[in-house]
Amino acid sequence: MQLSDTLIKILEGIAVVFGLLFTFLYLNDILMPKGFFFAIAGAAIFMFLCIRKEIYAESFLHLFYILTGILGFYFYENTPVSEWDNNWHFYLIIASLLATLFVGFLLKKNSNSKLPYIDAFTTVFSLGATWLMITWEPTNWFYWVVINSVTVFLYYRRGLKMGALLYAIYLLMAIQGSYDVLMS
Repeated sequence: MQLSDTLIKILEGIAVVFGLLFTFLYLNDILMPKGFFFAIAGAAIFMFLCIRKEIYAESFLHLFYILTGILGFYFYENTPVSEWDNNWHFYLIIASLLATLFVGFLLKKNSNSKLPYIDAFTTVFSLGATWLMITWEPTNWFYWVVINSVTVFLYYRRGLKMGALLYAIYLLMAIQGSYDVLMS
């Protein structure tokens, strides 16, 4: 099915607005857990757009965001704030680096992915950072600073300019969240 460039831009704009709404609601603890609707709907639209732009691992990531948005309804009321020690972060980073190399190799060998290792990096590291986020681990913000920086580049290079702007805003929010963690 061929979609016009205008319709793709409209869908991207809606996904950006939904992503920003969810993040604002999450950071300010407003309308939660109902705010997860925006996370789920925005992720579904971005999943579709990433498939169209041949960013395949990232499209899987948006499927994961849909599922974690659903879990967010449950975890919002039922999960205490977690606190990881440095060993767990070390294990998460090493496992994520190894998985990035593996997924990047698979994408390069078995698909027409344009930036397979960058696509793999943002996807794999986002899986771990999202888990930290929905379990209310405060250090998730440090992961998001790096992930969002790379995602801005990835989306811009693949022509999703509004998506790149969204992730630039997420980057600023992650910097603020990291600052808040350091000051607490």
